Amino acid sequence: MFQISREKYFNTWSAKSPAAMMFLPARLSVSLGAYSFSSGAYTSFPFSEHIKLYEHDADGRYCRLTAEHNGTVLQLEYWKSDPWTVRGRVSTLANGEWGLRFLPVLTVGFEGDGCVSRAPDGSVAMALRSYRFAVALKDRPIRECLTDDEGYVGRRMEELGYYAPLEDAPRPRYRSFLYNLEETPVIDFALCAANGDAGARAGAEAALALEQDALDAIRARAGEALQQEGRFGCCAEALRDVMAWNTLADFKNGRVLTSLTRFWIDKKFGGWFLWLDDVLYHALCAAWSGDWATARCNICASMENAVPAGNLACLMSEFTEWVDRSQPPIFGYIVLKYYELTHDLSLVRQVFPTLHRAHLWWFEHRDGNGNGVLEYGSSPDCGDGHFKRTKLAAKDEAAMDNSPMYDSARFVPEAGTLNMEDVALNSLLALEGESLAKLARALGDADTARTLSAQTDAFKRRIDERLWDEERGLYANRHWENGFVSPSPTSFYPLVAGIPTPERARRLVEHIFDESEFWTAAPLPSIWQKDPAVRDDVYWRGRMWPPLNFFTYLGLKRYGFQEEAHRLAQRSAQVFARAWEEERACYENYNTFTGVGKSVDADPFYGWGALLPLMWVLEFVDTDPDGGLSFGSISGEAMQLRHLRTYLGQMELRLGDAAQVDLDGRTVFRSNARGRFSGFLYESHYAQLTVPAQPEETWVEFPAAEPVSVCVNGAAVPPAARISLPAGRAARIQLWY
Repeated sequence: MFQISREKYFNTWSAKSPAAMMFLPARLSVSLGAYSFSSGAYTSFPFSEHIKLYEHDADGRYCRLTAEHNGTVLQLEYWKSDPWTVRGRVSTLANGEWGLRFLPVLTVGFEGDGCVSRAPDGSVAMALRSYRFAVALKDRPIRECLTDDEGYVGRRMEELGYYAPLEDAPRPRYRSFLYNLEETPVIDFALCAANGDAGARAGAEAALALEQDALDAIRARAGEALQQEGRFGCCAEALRDVMAWNTLADFKNGRVLTSLTRFWIDKKFGGWFLWLDDVLYHALCAAWSGDWATARCNICASMENAVPAGNLACLMSEFTEWVDRSQPPIFGYIVLKYYELTHDLSLVRQVFPTLHRAHLWWFEHRDGNGNGVLEYGSSPDCGDGHFKRTKLAAKDEAAMDNSPMYDSARFVPEAGTLNMEDVALNSLLALEGESLAKLARALGDADTARTLSAQTDAFKRRIDERLWDEERGLYANRHWENGFVSPSPTSFYPLVAGIPTPERARRLVEHIFDESEFWTAAPLPSIWQKDPAVRDDVYWRGRMWPPLNFFTYLGLKRYGFQEEAHRLAQRSAQVFARAWEEERACYENYNTFTGVGKSVDADPFYGWGALLPLMWVLEFVDTDPDGGLSFGSISGEAMQLRHLRTYLGQMELRLGDAAQVDLDGRTVFRSNARGRFSGFLYESHYAQLTVPAQPEETWVEFPAAEPVSVCVNGAAVPPAARISLPAGRAARIQLWY
């Protein structure tokens, strides 16, 4: 059952078209196609620029898209009245030709095994194992037939026109219904799964009879994912929608995961593929949208890229497997962030041995010159993936394929690496060591945690010494022989790992906001502006990439550059929101000088594009590295977040003149203090948080608590639900109730 709950059985699992709604246990789907007489062409609506993807509840309770074919625009909506029943509607939004000559086709059937049969009385049965399926239609189609493949009706019309005769196949798996928009500009239908024919028919008919008020109520439930009100409020909904539309079924491996894009699956990789880092980013985005089940699936799927050599493979797919290389080591960090939000210790226990082994693999296989600072590479005697043992393979491992940073590098076969120590690799590996140490402590393995911490501290010192370019005042990739190369935003990655001294950190921040270097309309160009390649605007040669902004943002926050982090999050959100609201696009990358995403080198609905809106969400609420949650508004602007799922409960956060936190519908905290609160916990009989220093006296209160003991900065104060705080000093509040 692909290890999903029944609430997700019906969903947009098929990679063939986002317009298909599939019942995954039986691989039965209802799909939409359309024939245009004026063009003579039929489409089954594979994902393209002619499709716009709108609301999509993670469980498929409501989803909506629009699709254009030769000037005619259709809107398709799905509602789930229960886990076993789907109601659908196709509405005409614009006619590109006379409706009589534009023919939508609904096809219901099995991608795998399954039986469709017509009885002598004309009734049709659809069955697989104990499942029975029934379709209910509001309006009678102009024709219908039983086919052995879902494209039959479309091919017949392309060959013979829309009056082409249709014949039942001898052993059909599909049932197709043909309409025209003149007679039926709105097509209502329903599909039900049951264990008997009568139950399936009754369920489908009941769903078809639902009034619009009932459908609107189902649609409203799609808003139960994370929502945000305020500037760039679309960012929260984007996390849900990008993850939900890109979450697909991998039938070959019996799993579900959030794909990078719907474009690449069949066209490039043969039906399934898993790029390592992307799916981990998707786990983080899905977790923050509230879909912990999909986040978990993505992490588990990523761990299936583990190979005998010890690494997590860069790419696994039907056509090619790149096991000689990995991808930038973000694995432990993503699992740590997932754990901080969910407290799902069982998953940590499951994946930790694989993560730990993959961490050690880097030190064993990517120190080409033996100085303890690492390079990207490609290992010998590891599979037969494309480009193995070449410079291109090493750049694939860097996940910055054609970056100008690597133009002058060469692959050293005897070392198995580039001759260039990489600041991103080393910084992320140091962050990985920290993250794994924290996970080991959570698992109660103090010895492993101590060893990882000691190794990581020594590693950080080597990075700081070797990769700091004093002349330019930043970190950069370094040749073994020829010194430093042009910087990219990875020059700021040491911040996220806690490597630089405060003075070096300040110098890095100056570079980030220098308009002649990195501070562009869509910040941060993937090579700094002093390199002519920044104007190439070809993939990693000058465009803005969400992962680069994301880790730079995290580094700024780690060093306490809150206002600077806000500036980066704000401008990144502005670039994202324009494309989302005007084009309904979440681009893979953006032109750094114009902020335009549309390009032959930018997928329009790409998973890691959601890192930009995630930054804006994290600007107001995040997990705290020392435990609990942090929240607040650095800029002082009003913001409301609803339906934030945390291990403390369902959270609602209001920021403005006062800060307020509700957990599971109950107000548990209020304060008129400003800035970023940290270390927030609200557990049975205990609450805590730290309030930043304020310019004047402020107060905090815990309305739902009856305190028996209160401490402020370790000193006892009279127990009260409202606590006054003097100006000028941060206050750590502990409350027992």
